[in-house]
Formats: sequence, structure tokens, C-alpha cells
Amino acid sequence: MNKILFNKKNYKFFYNFIINYINIKKNNFKKKILFNLKFNKIILFLEYKKQSPYKGLYKKNIFDTIKKYEILGCFCLSILNECFHFKCNFIDFYYIKKYSNMFLLRKDFLFNEIQVFQSYLIGYNIILLLSSLNIILIKKIYFICKKLKIFIILEIHNLKELKKINIIKPIFLGINCRNLKNLIINKIKILNIIKKLPKNAIIISESGINIINNIKFFIDNNIRVFLIGDFFLSNFNLYKKFLTLLK
Repeated sequence: MNKILFNKKNYKFFYNFIINYINIKKNNFKKKILFNLKFNKIILFLEYKKQSPYKGLYKKNIFDTIKKYEILGCFCLSILNECFHFKCNFIDFYYIKKYSNMFLLRKDFLFNEIQVFQSYLIGYNIILLLSSLNIILIKKIYFICKKLKIFIILEIHNLKELKKINIIKPIFLGINCRNLKNLIINKIKILNIIKKLPKNAIIISESGINIINNIKFFIDNNIRVFLIGDFFLSNFNLYKKFLTLLK
């Protein structure tokens, strides 16, 4: 018991130090998203990783990748730091942060408050949070992120998770559109979720966006923010075709 109380005391000290003594950076991520949506623009969150568990290693130069993303009009860069499955590291992150003006989203799965502090300290603007986590932990992370001025994309997969997180009233709500077993988008299932989405949340379509028709499907349902994984990492020749959709 004494050990538990000691750890709690240390954690509280660490938390108060971060909140009270570190200069909290201004984060205009939400403001810029709303500005773009006001003019019905399509907003792209594109992903950087060196490897996919499904498709293997991407032989792309990090500098070329980031520059092409910026030409495409990428609003936010989704980054994975996990090294085993995606071959990424924090060196890549610092390079991207130094040479890019895009907002940065940490797409690694976060399971505790310490990872949130770490994300803030190294310079992320947004984190991805799974709604499958314990609701008490989700509330704690939201409280910390509000103090640190980090935004959260709360990710759901189904109506059950949507109902669970209604109490949170998230600003950014991500729909993981892909069936994780067969990696296919079930449009009927997605439509059922869309009908019950909170009207005051900014909705982000995530995963499985690998054909233009999928993008049109979401635009037709008033969703204009897309988190696209490895579509452009392996298909740079599709830039022009995609640009025609943005006009």
C-alpha cells in the first residue's frame, strides 16, 4: 500500500510540474479545420510509415514523401513511431517536425497518461485514442489533453462504441471504416453509424480509403475529412487523379 501511495504522489508531482511549469504551446488545429470546412474543402490526413504489416517495406525517401504530401495539400501528417511493425522511430519524427509545416498526429495506440505527456513534450498536436479503452481512462486523458492543449481524435468502430462515448462529447470523432478481419469497407454498416453521429462533432473517415469511389461515398454523406493510410505511400502515380477530385 505504501508503494502505491508513493507512486501516486510521484505521478501527481510529475503531472503538476508539466501543467504549471512548462510553457503550453498554442494549438490552432481546430480553428484551421473549421475554417477549411466552412469553404467545403476536403481535408487530408496522410500517413508516414516505413513499413506496413500487410504490404511490407516502402522504399520511399522520407524527404520526397513529405514534399509530395505537401504538394497534394496534406493538412495533417499521421505518424507511427512504433518500430517493430512499422519500422519507424523518433528520429524520423524530429526530421518531419523540422522540415514540415503540417500538423502532426500520433497514430500509435495510447494506453496511459504518461504516453500523452510524452506526445506533448516531443511536439505532437493531436493524438488518436481508441474508444475501446476504459471510459474512466478516456476521461482522464481528455482532462490532461485539455490542459496541454492537445486535441484528441476519438476512434470508433461500431454503434456500441459510439453509444459508450456519447458522454465524452468529442470534438473530433474518427470512424474506422475498415473491417479489421477482411480489410473491406461495409458501406451499409457505416451509413448506420453516420445516421447516429453527434451533429456538433467533426467527423473523420479513417482507414480503407483506397479507391476514389470510397471518398465520393463519404463526401455524399457530408464527411470531408479523411485519414488515409498507405494509399499514397504505394500509389504516388494516383496524385493527379486524386487532385481532380479536390477541385
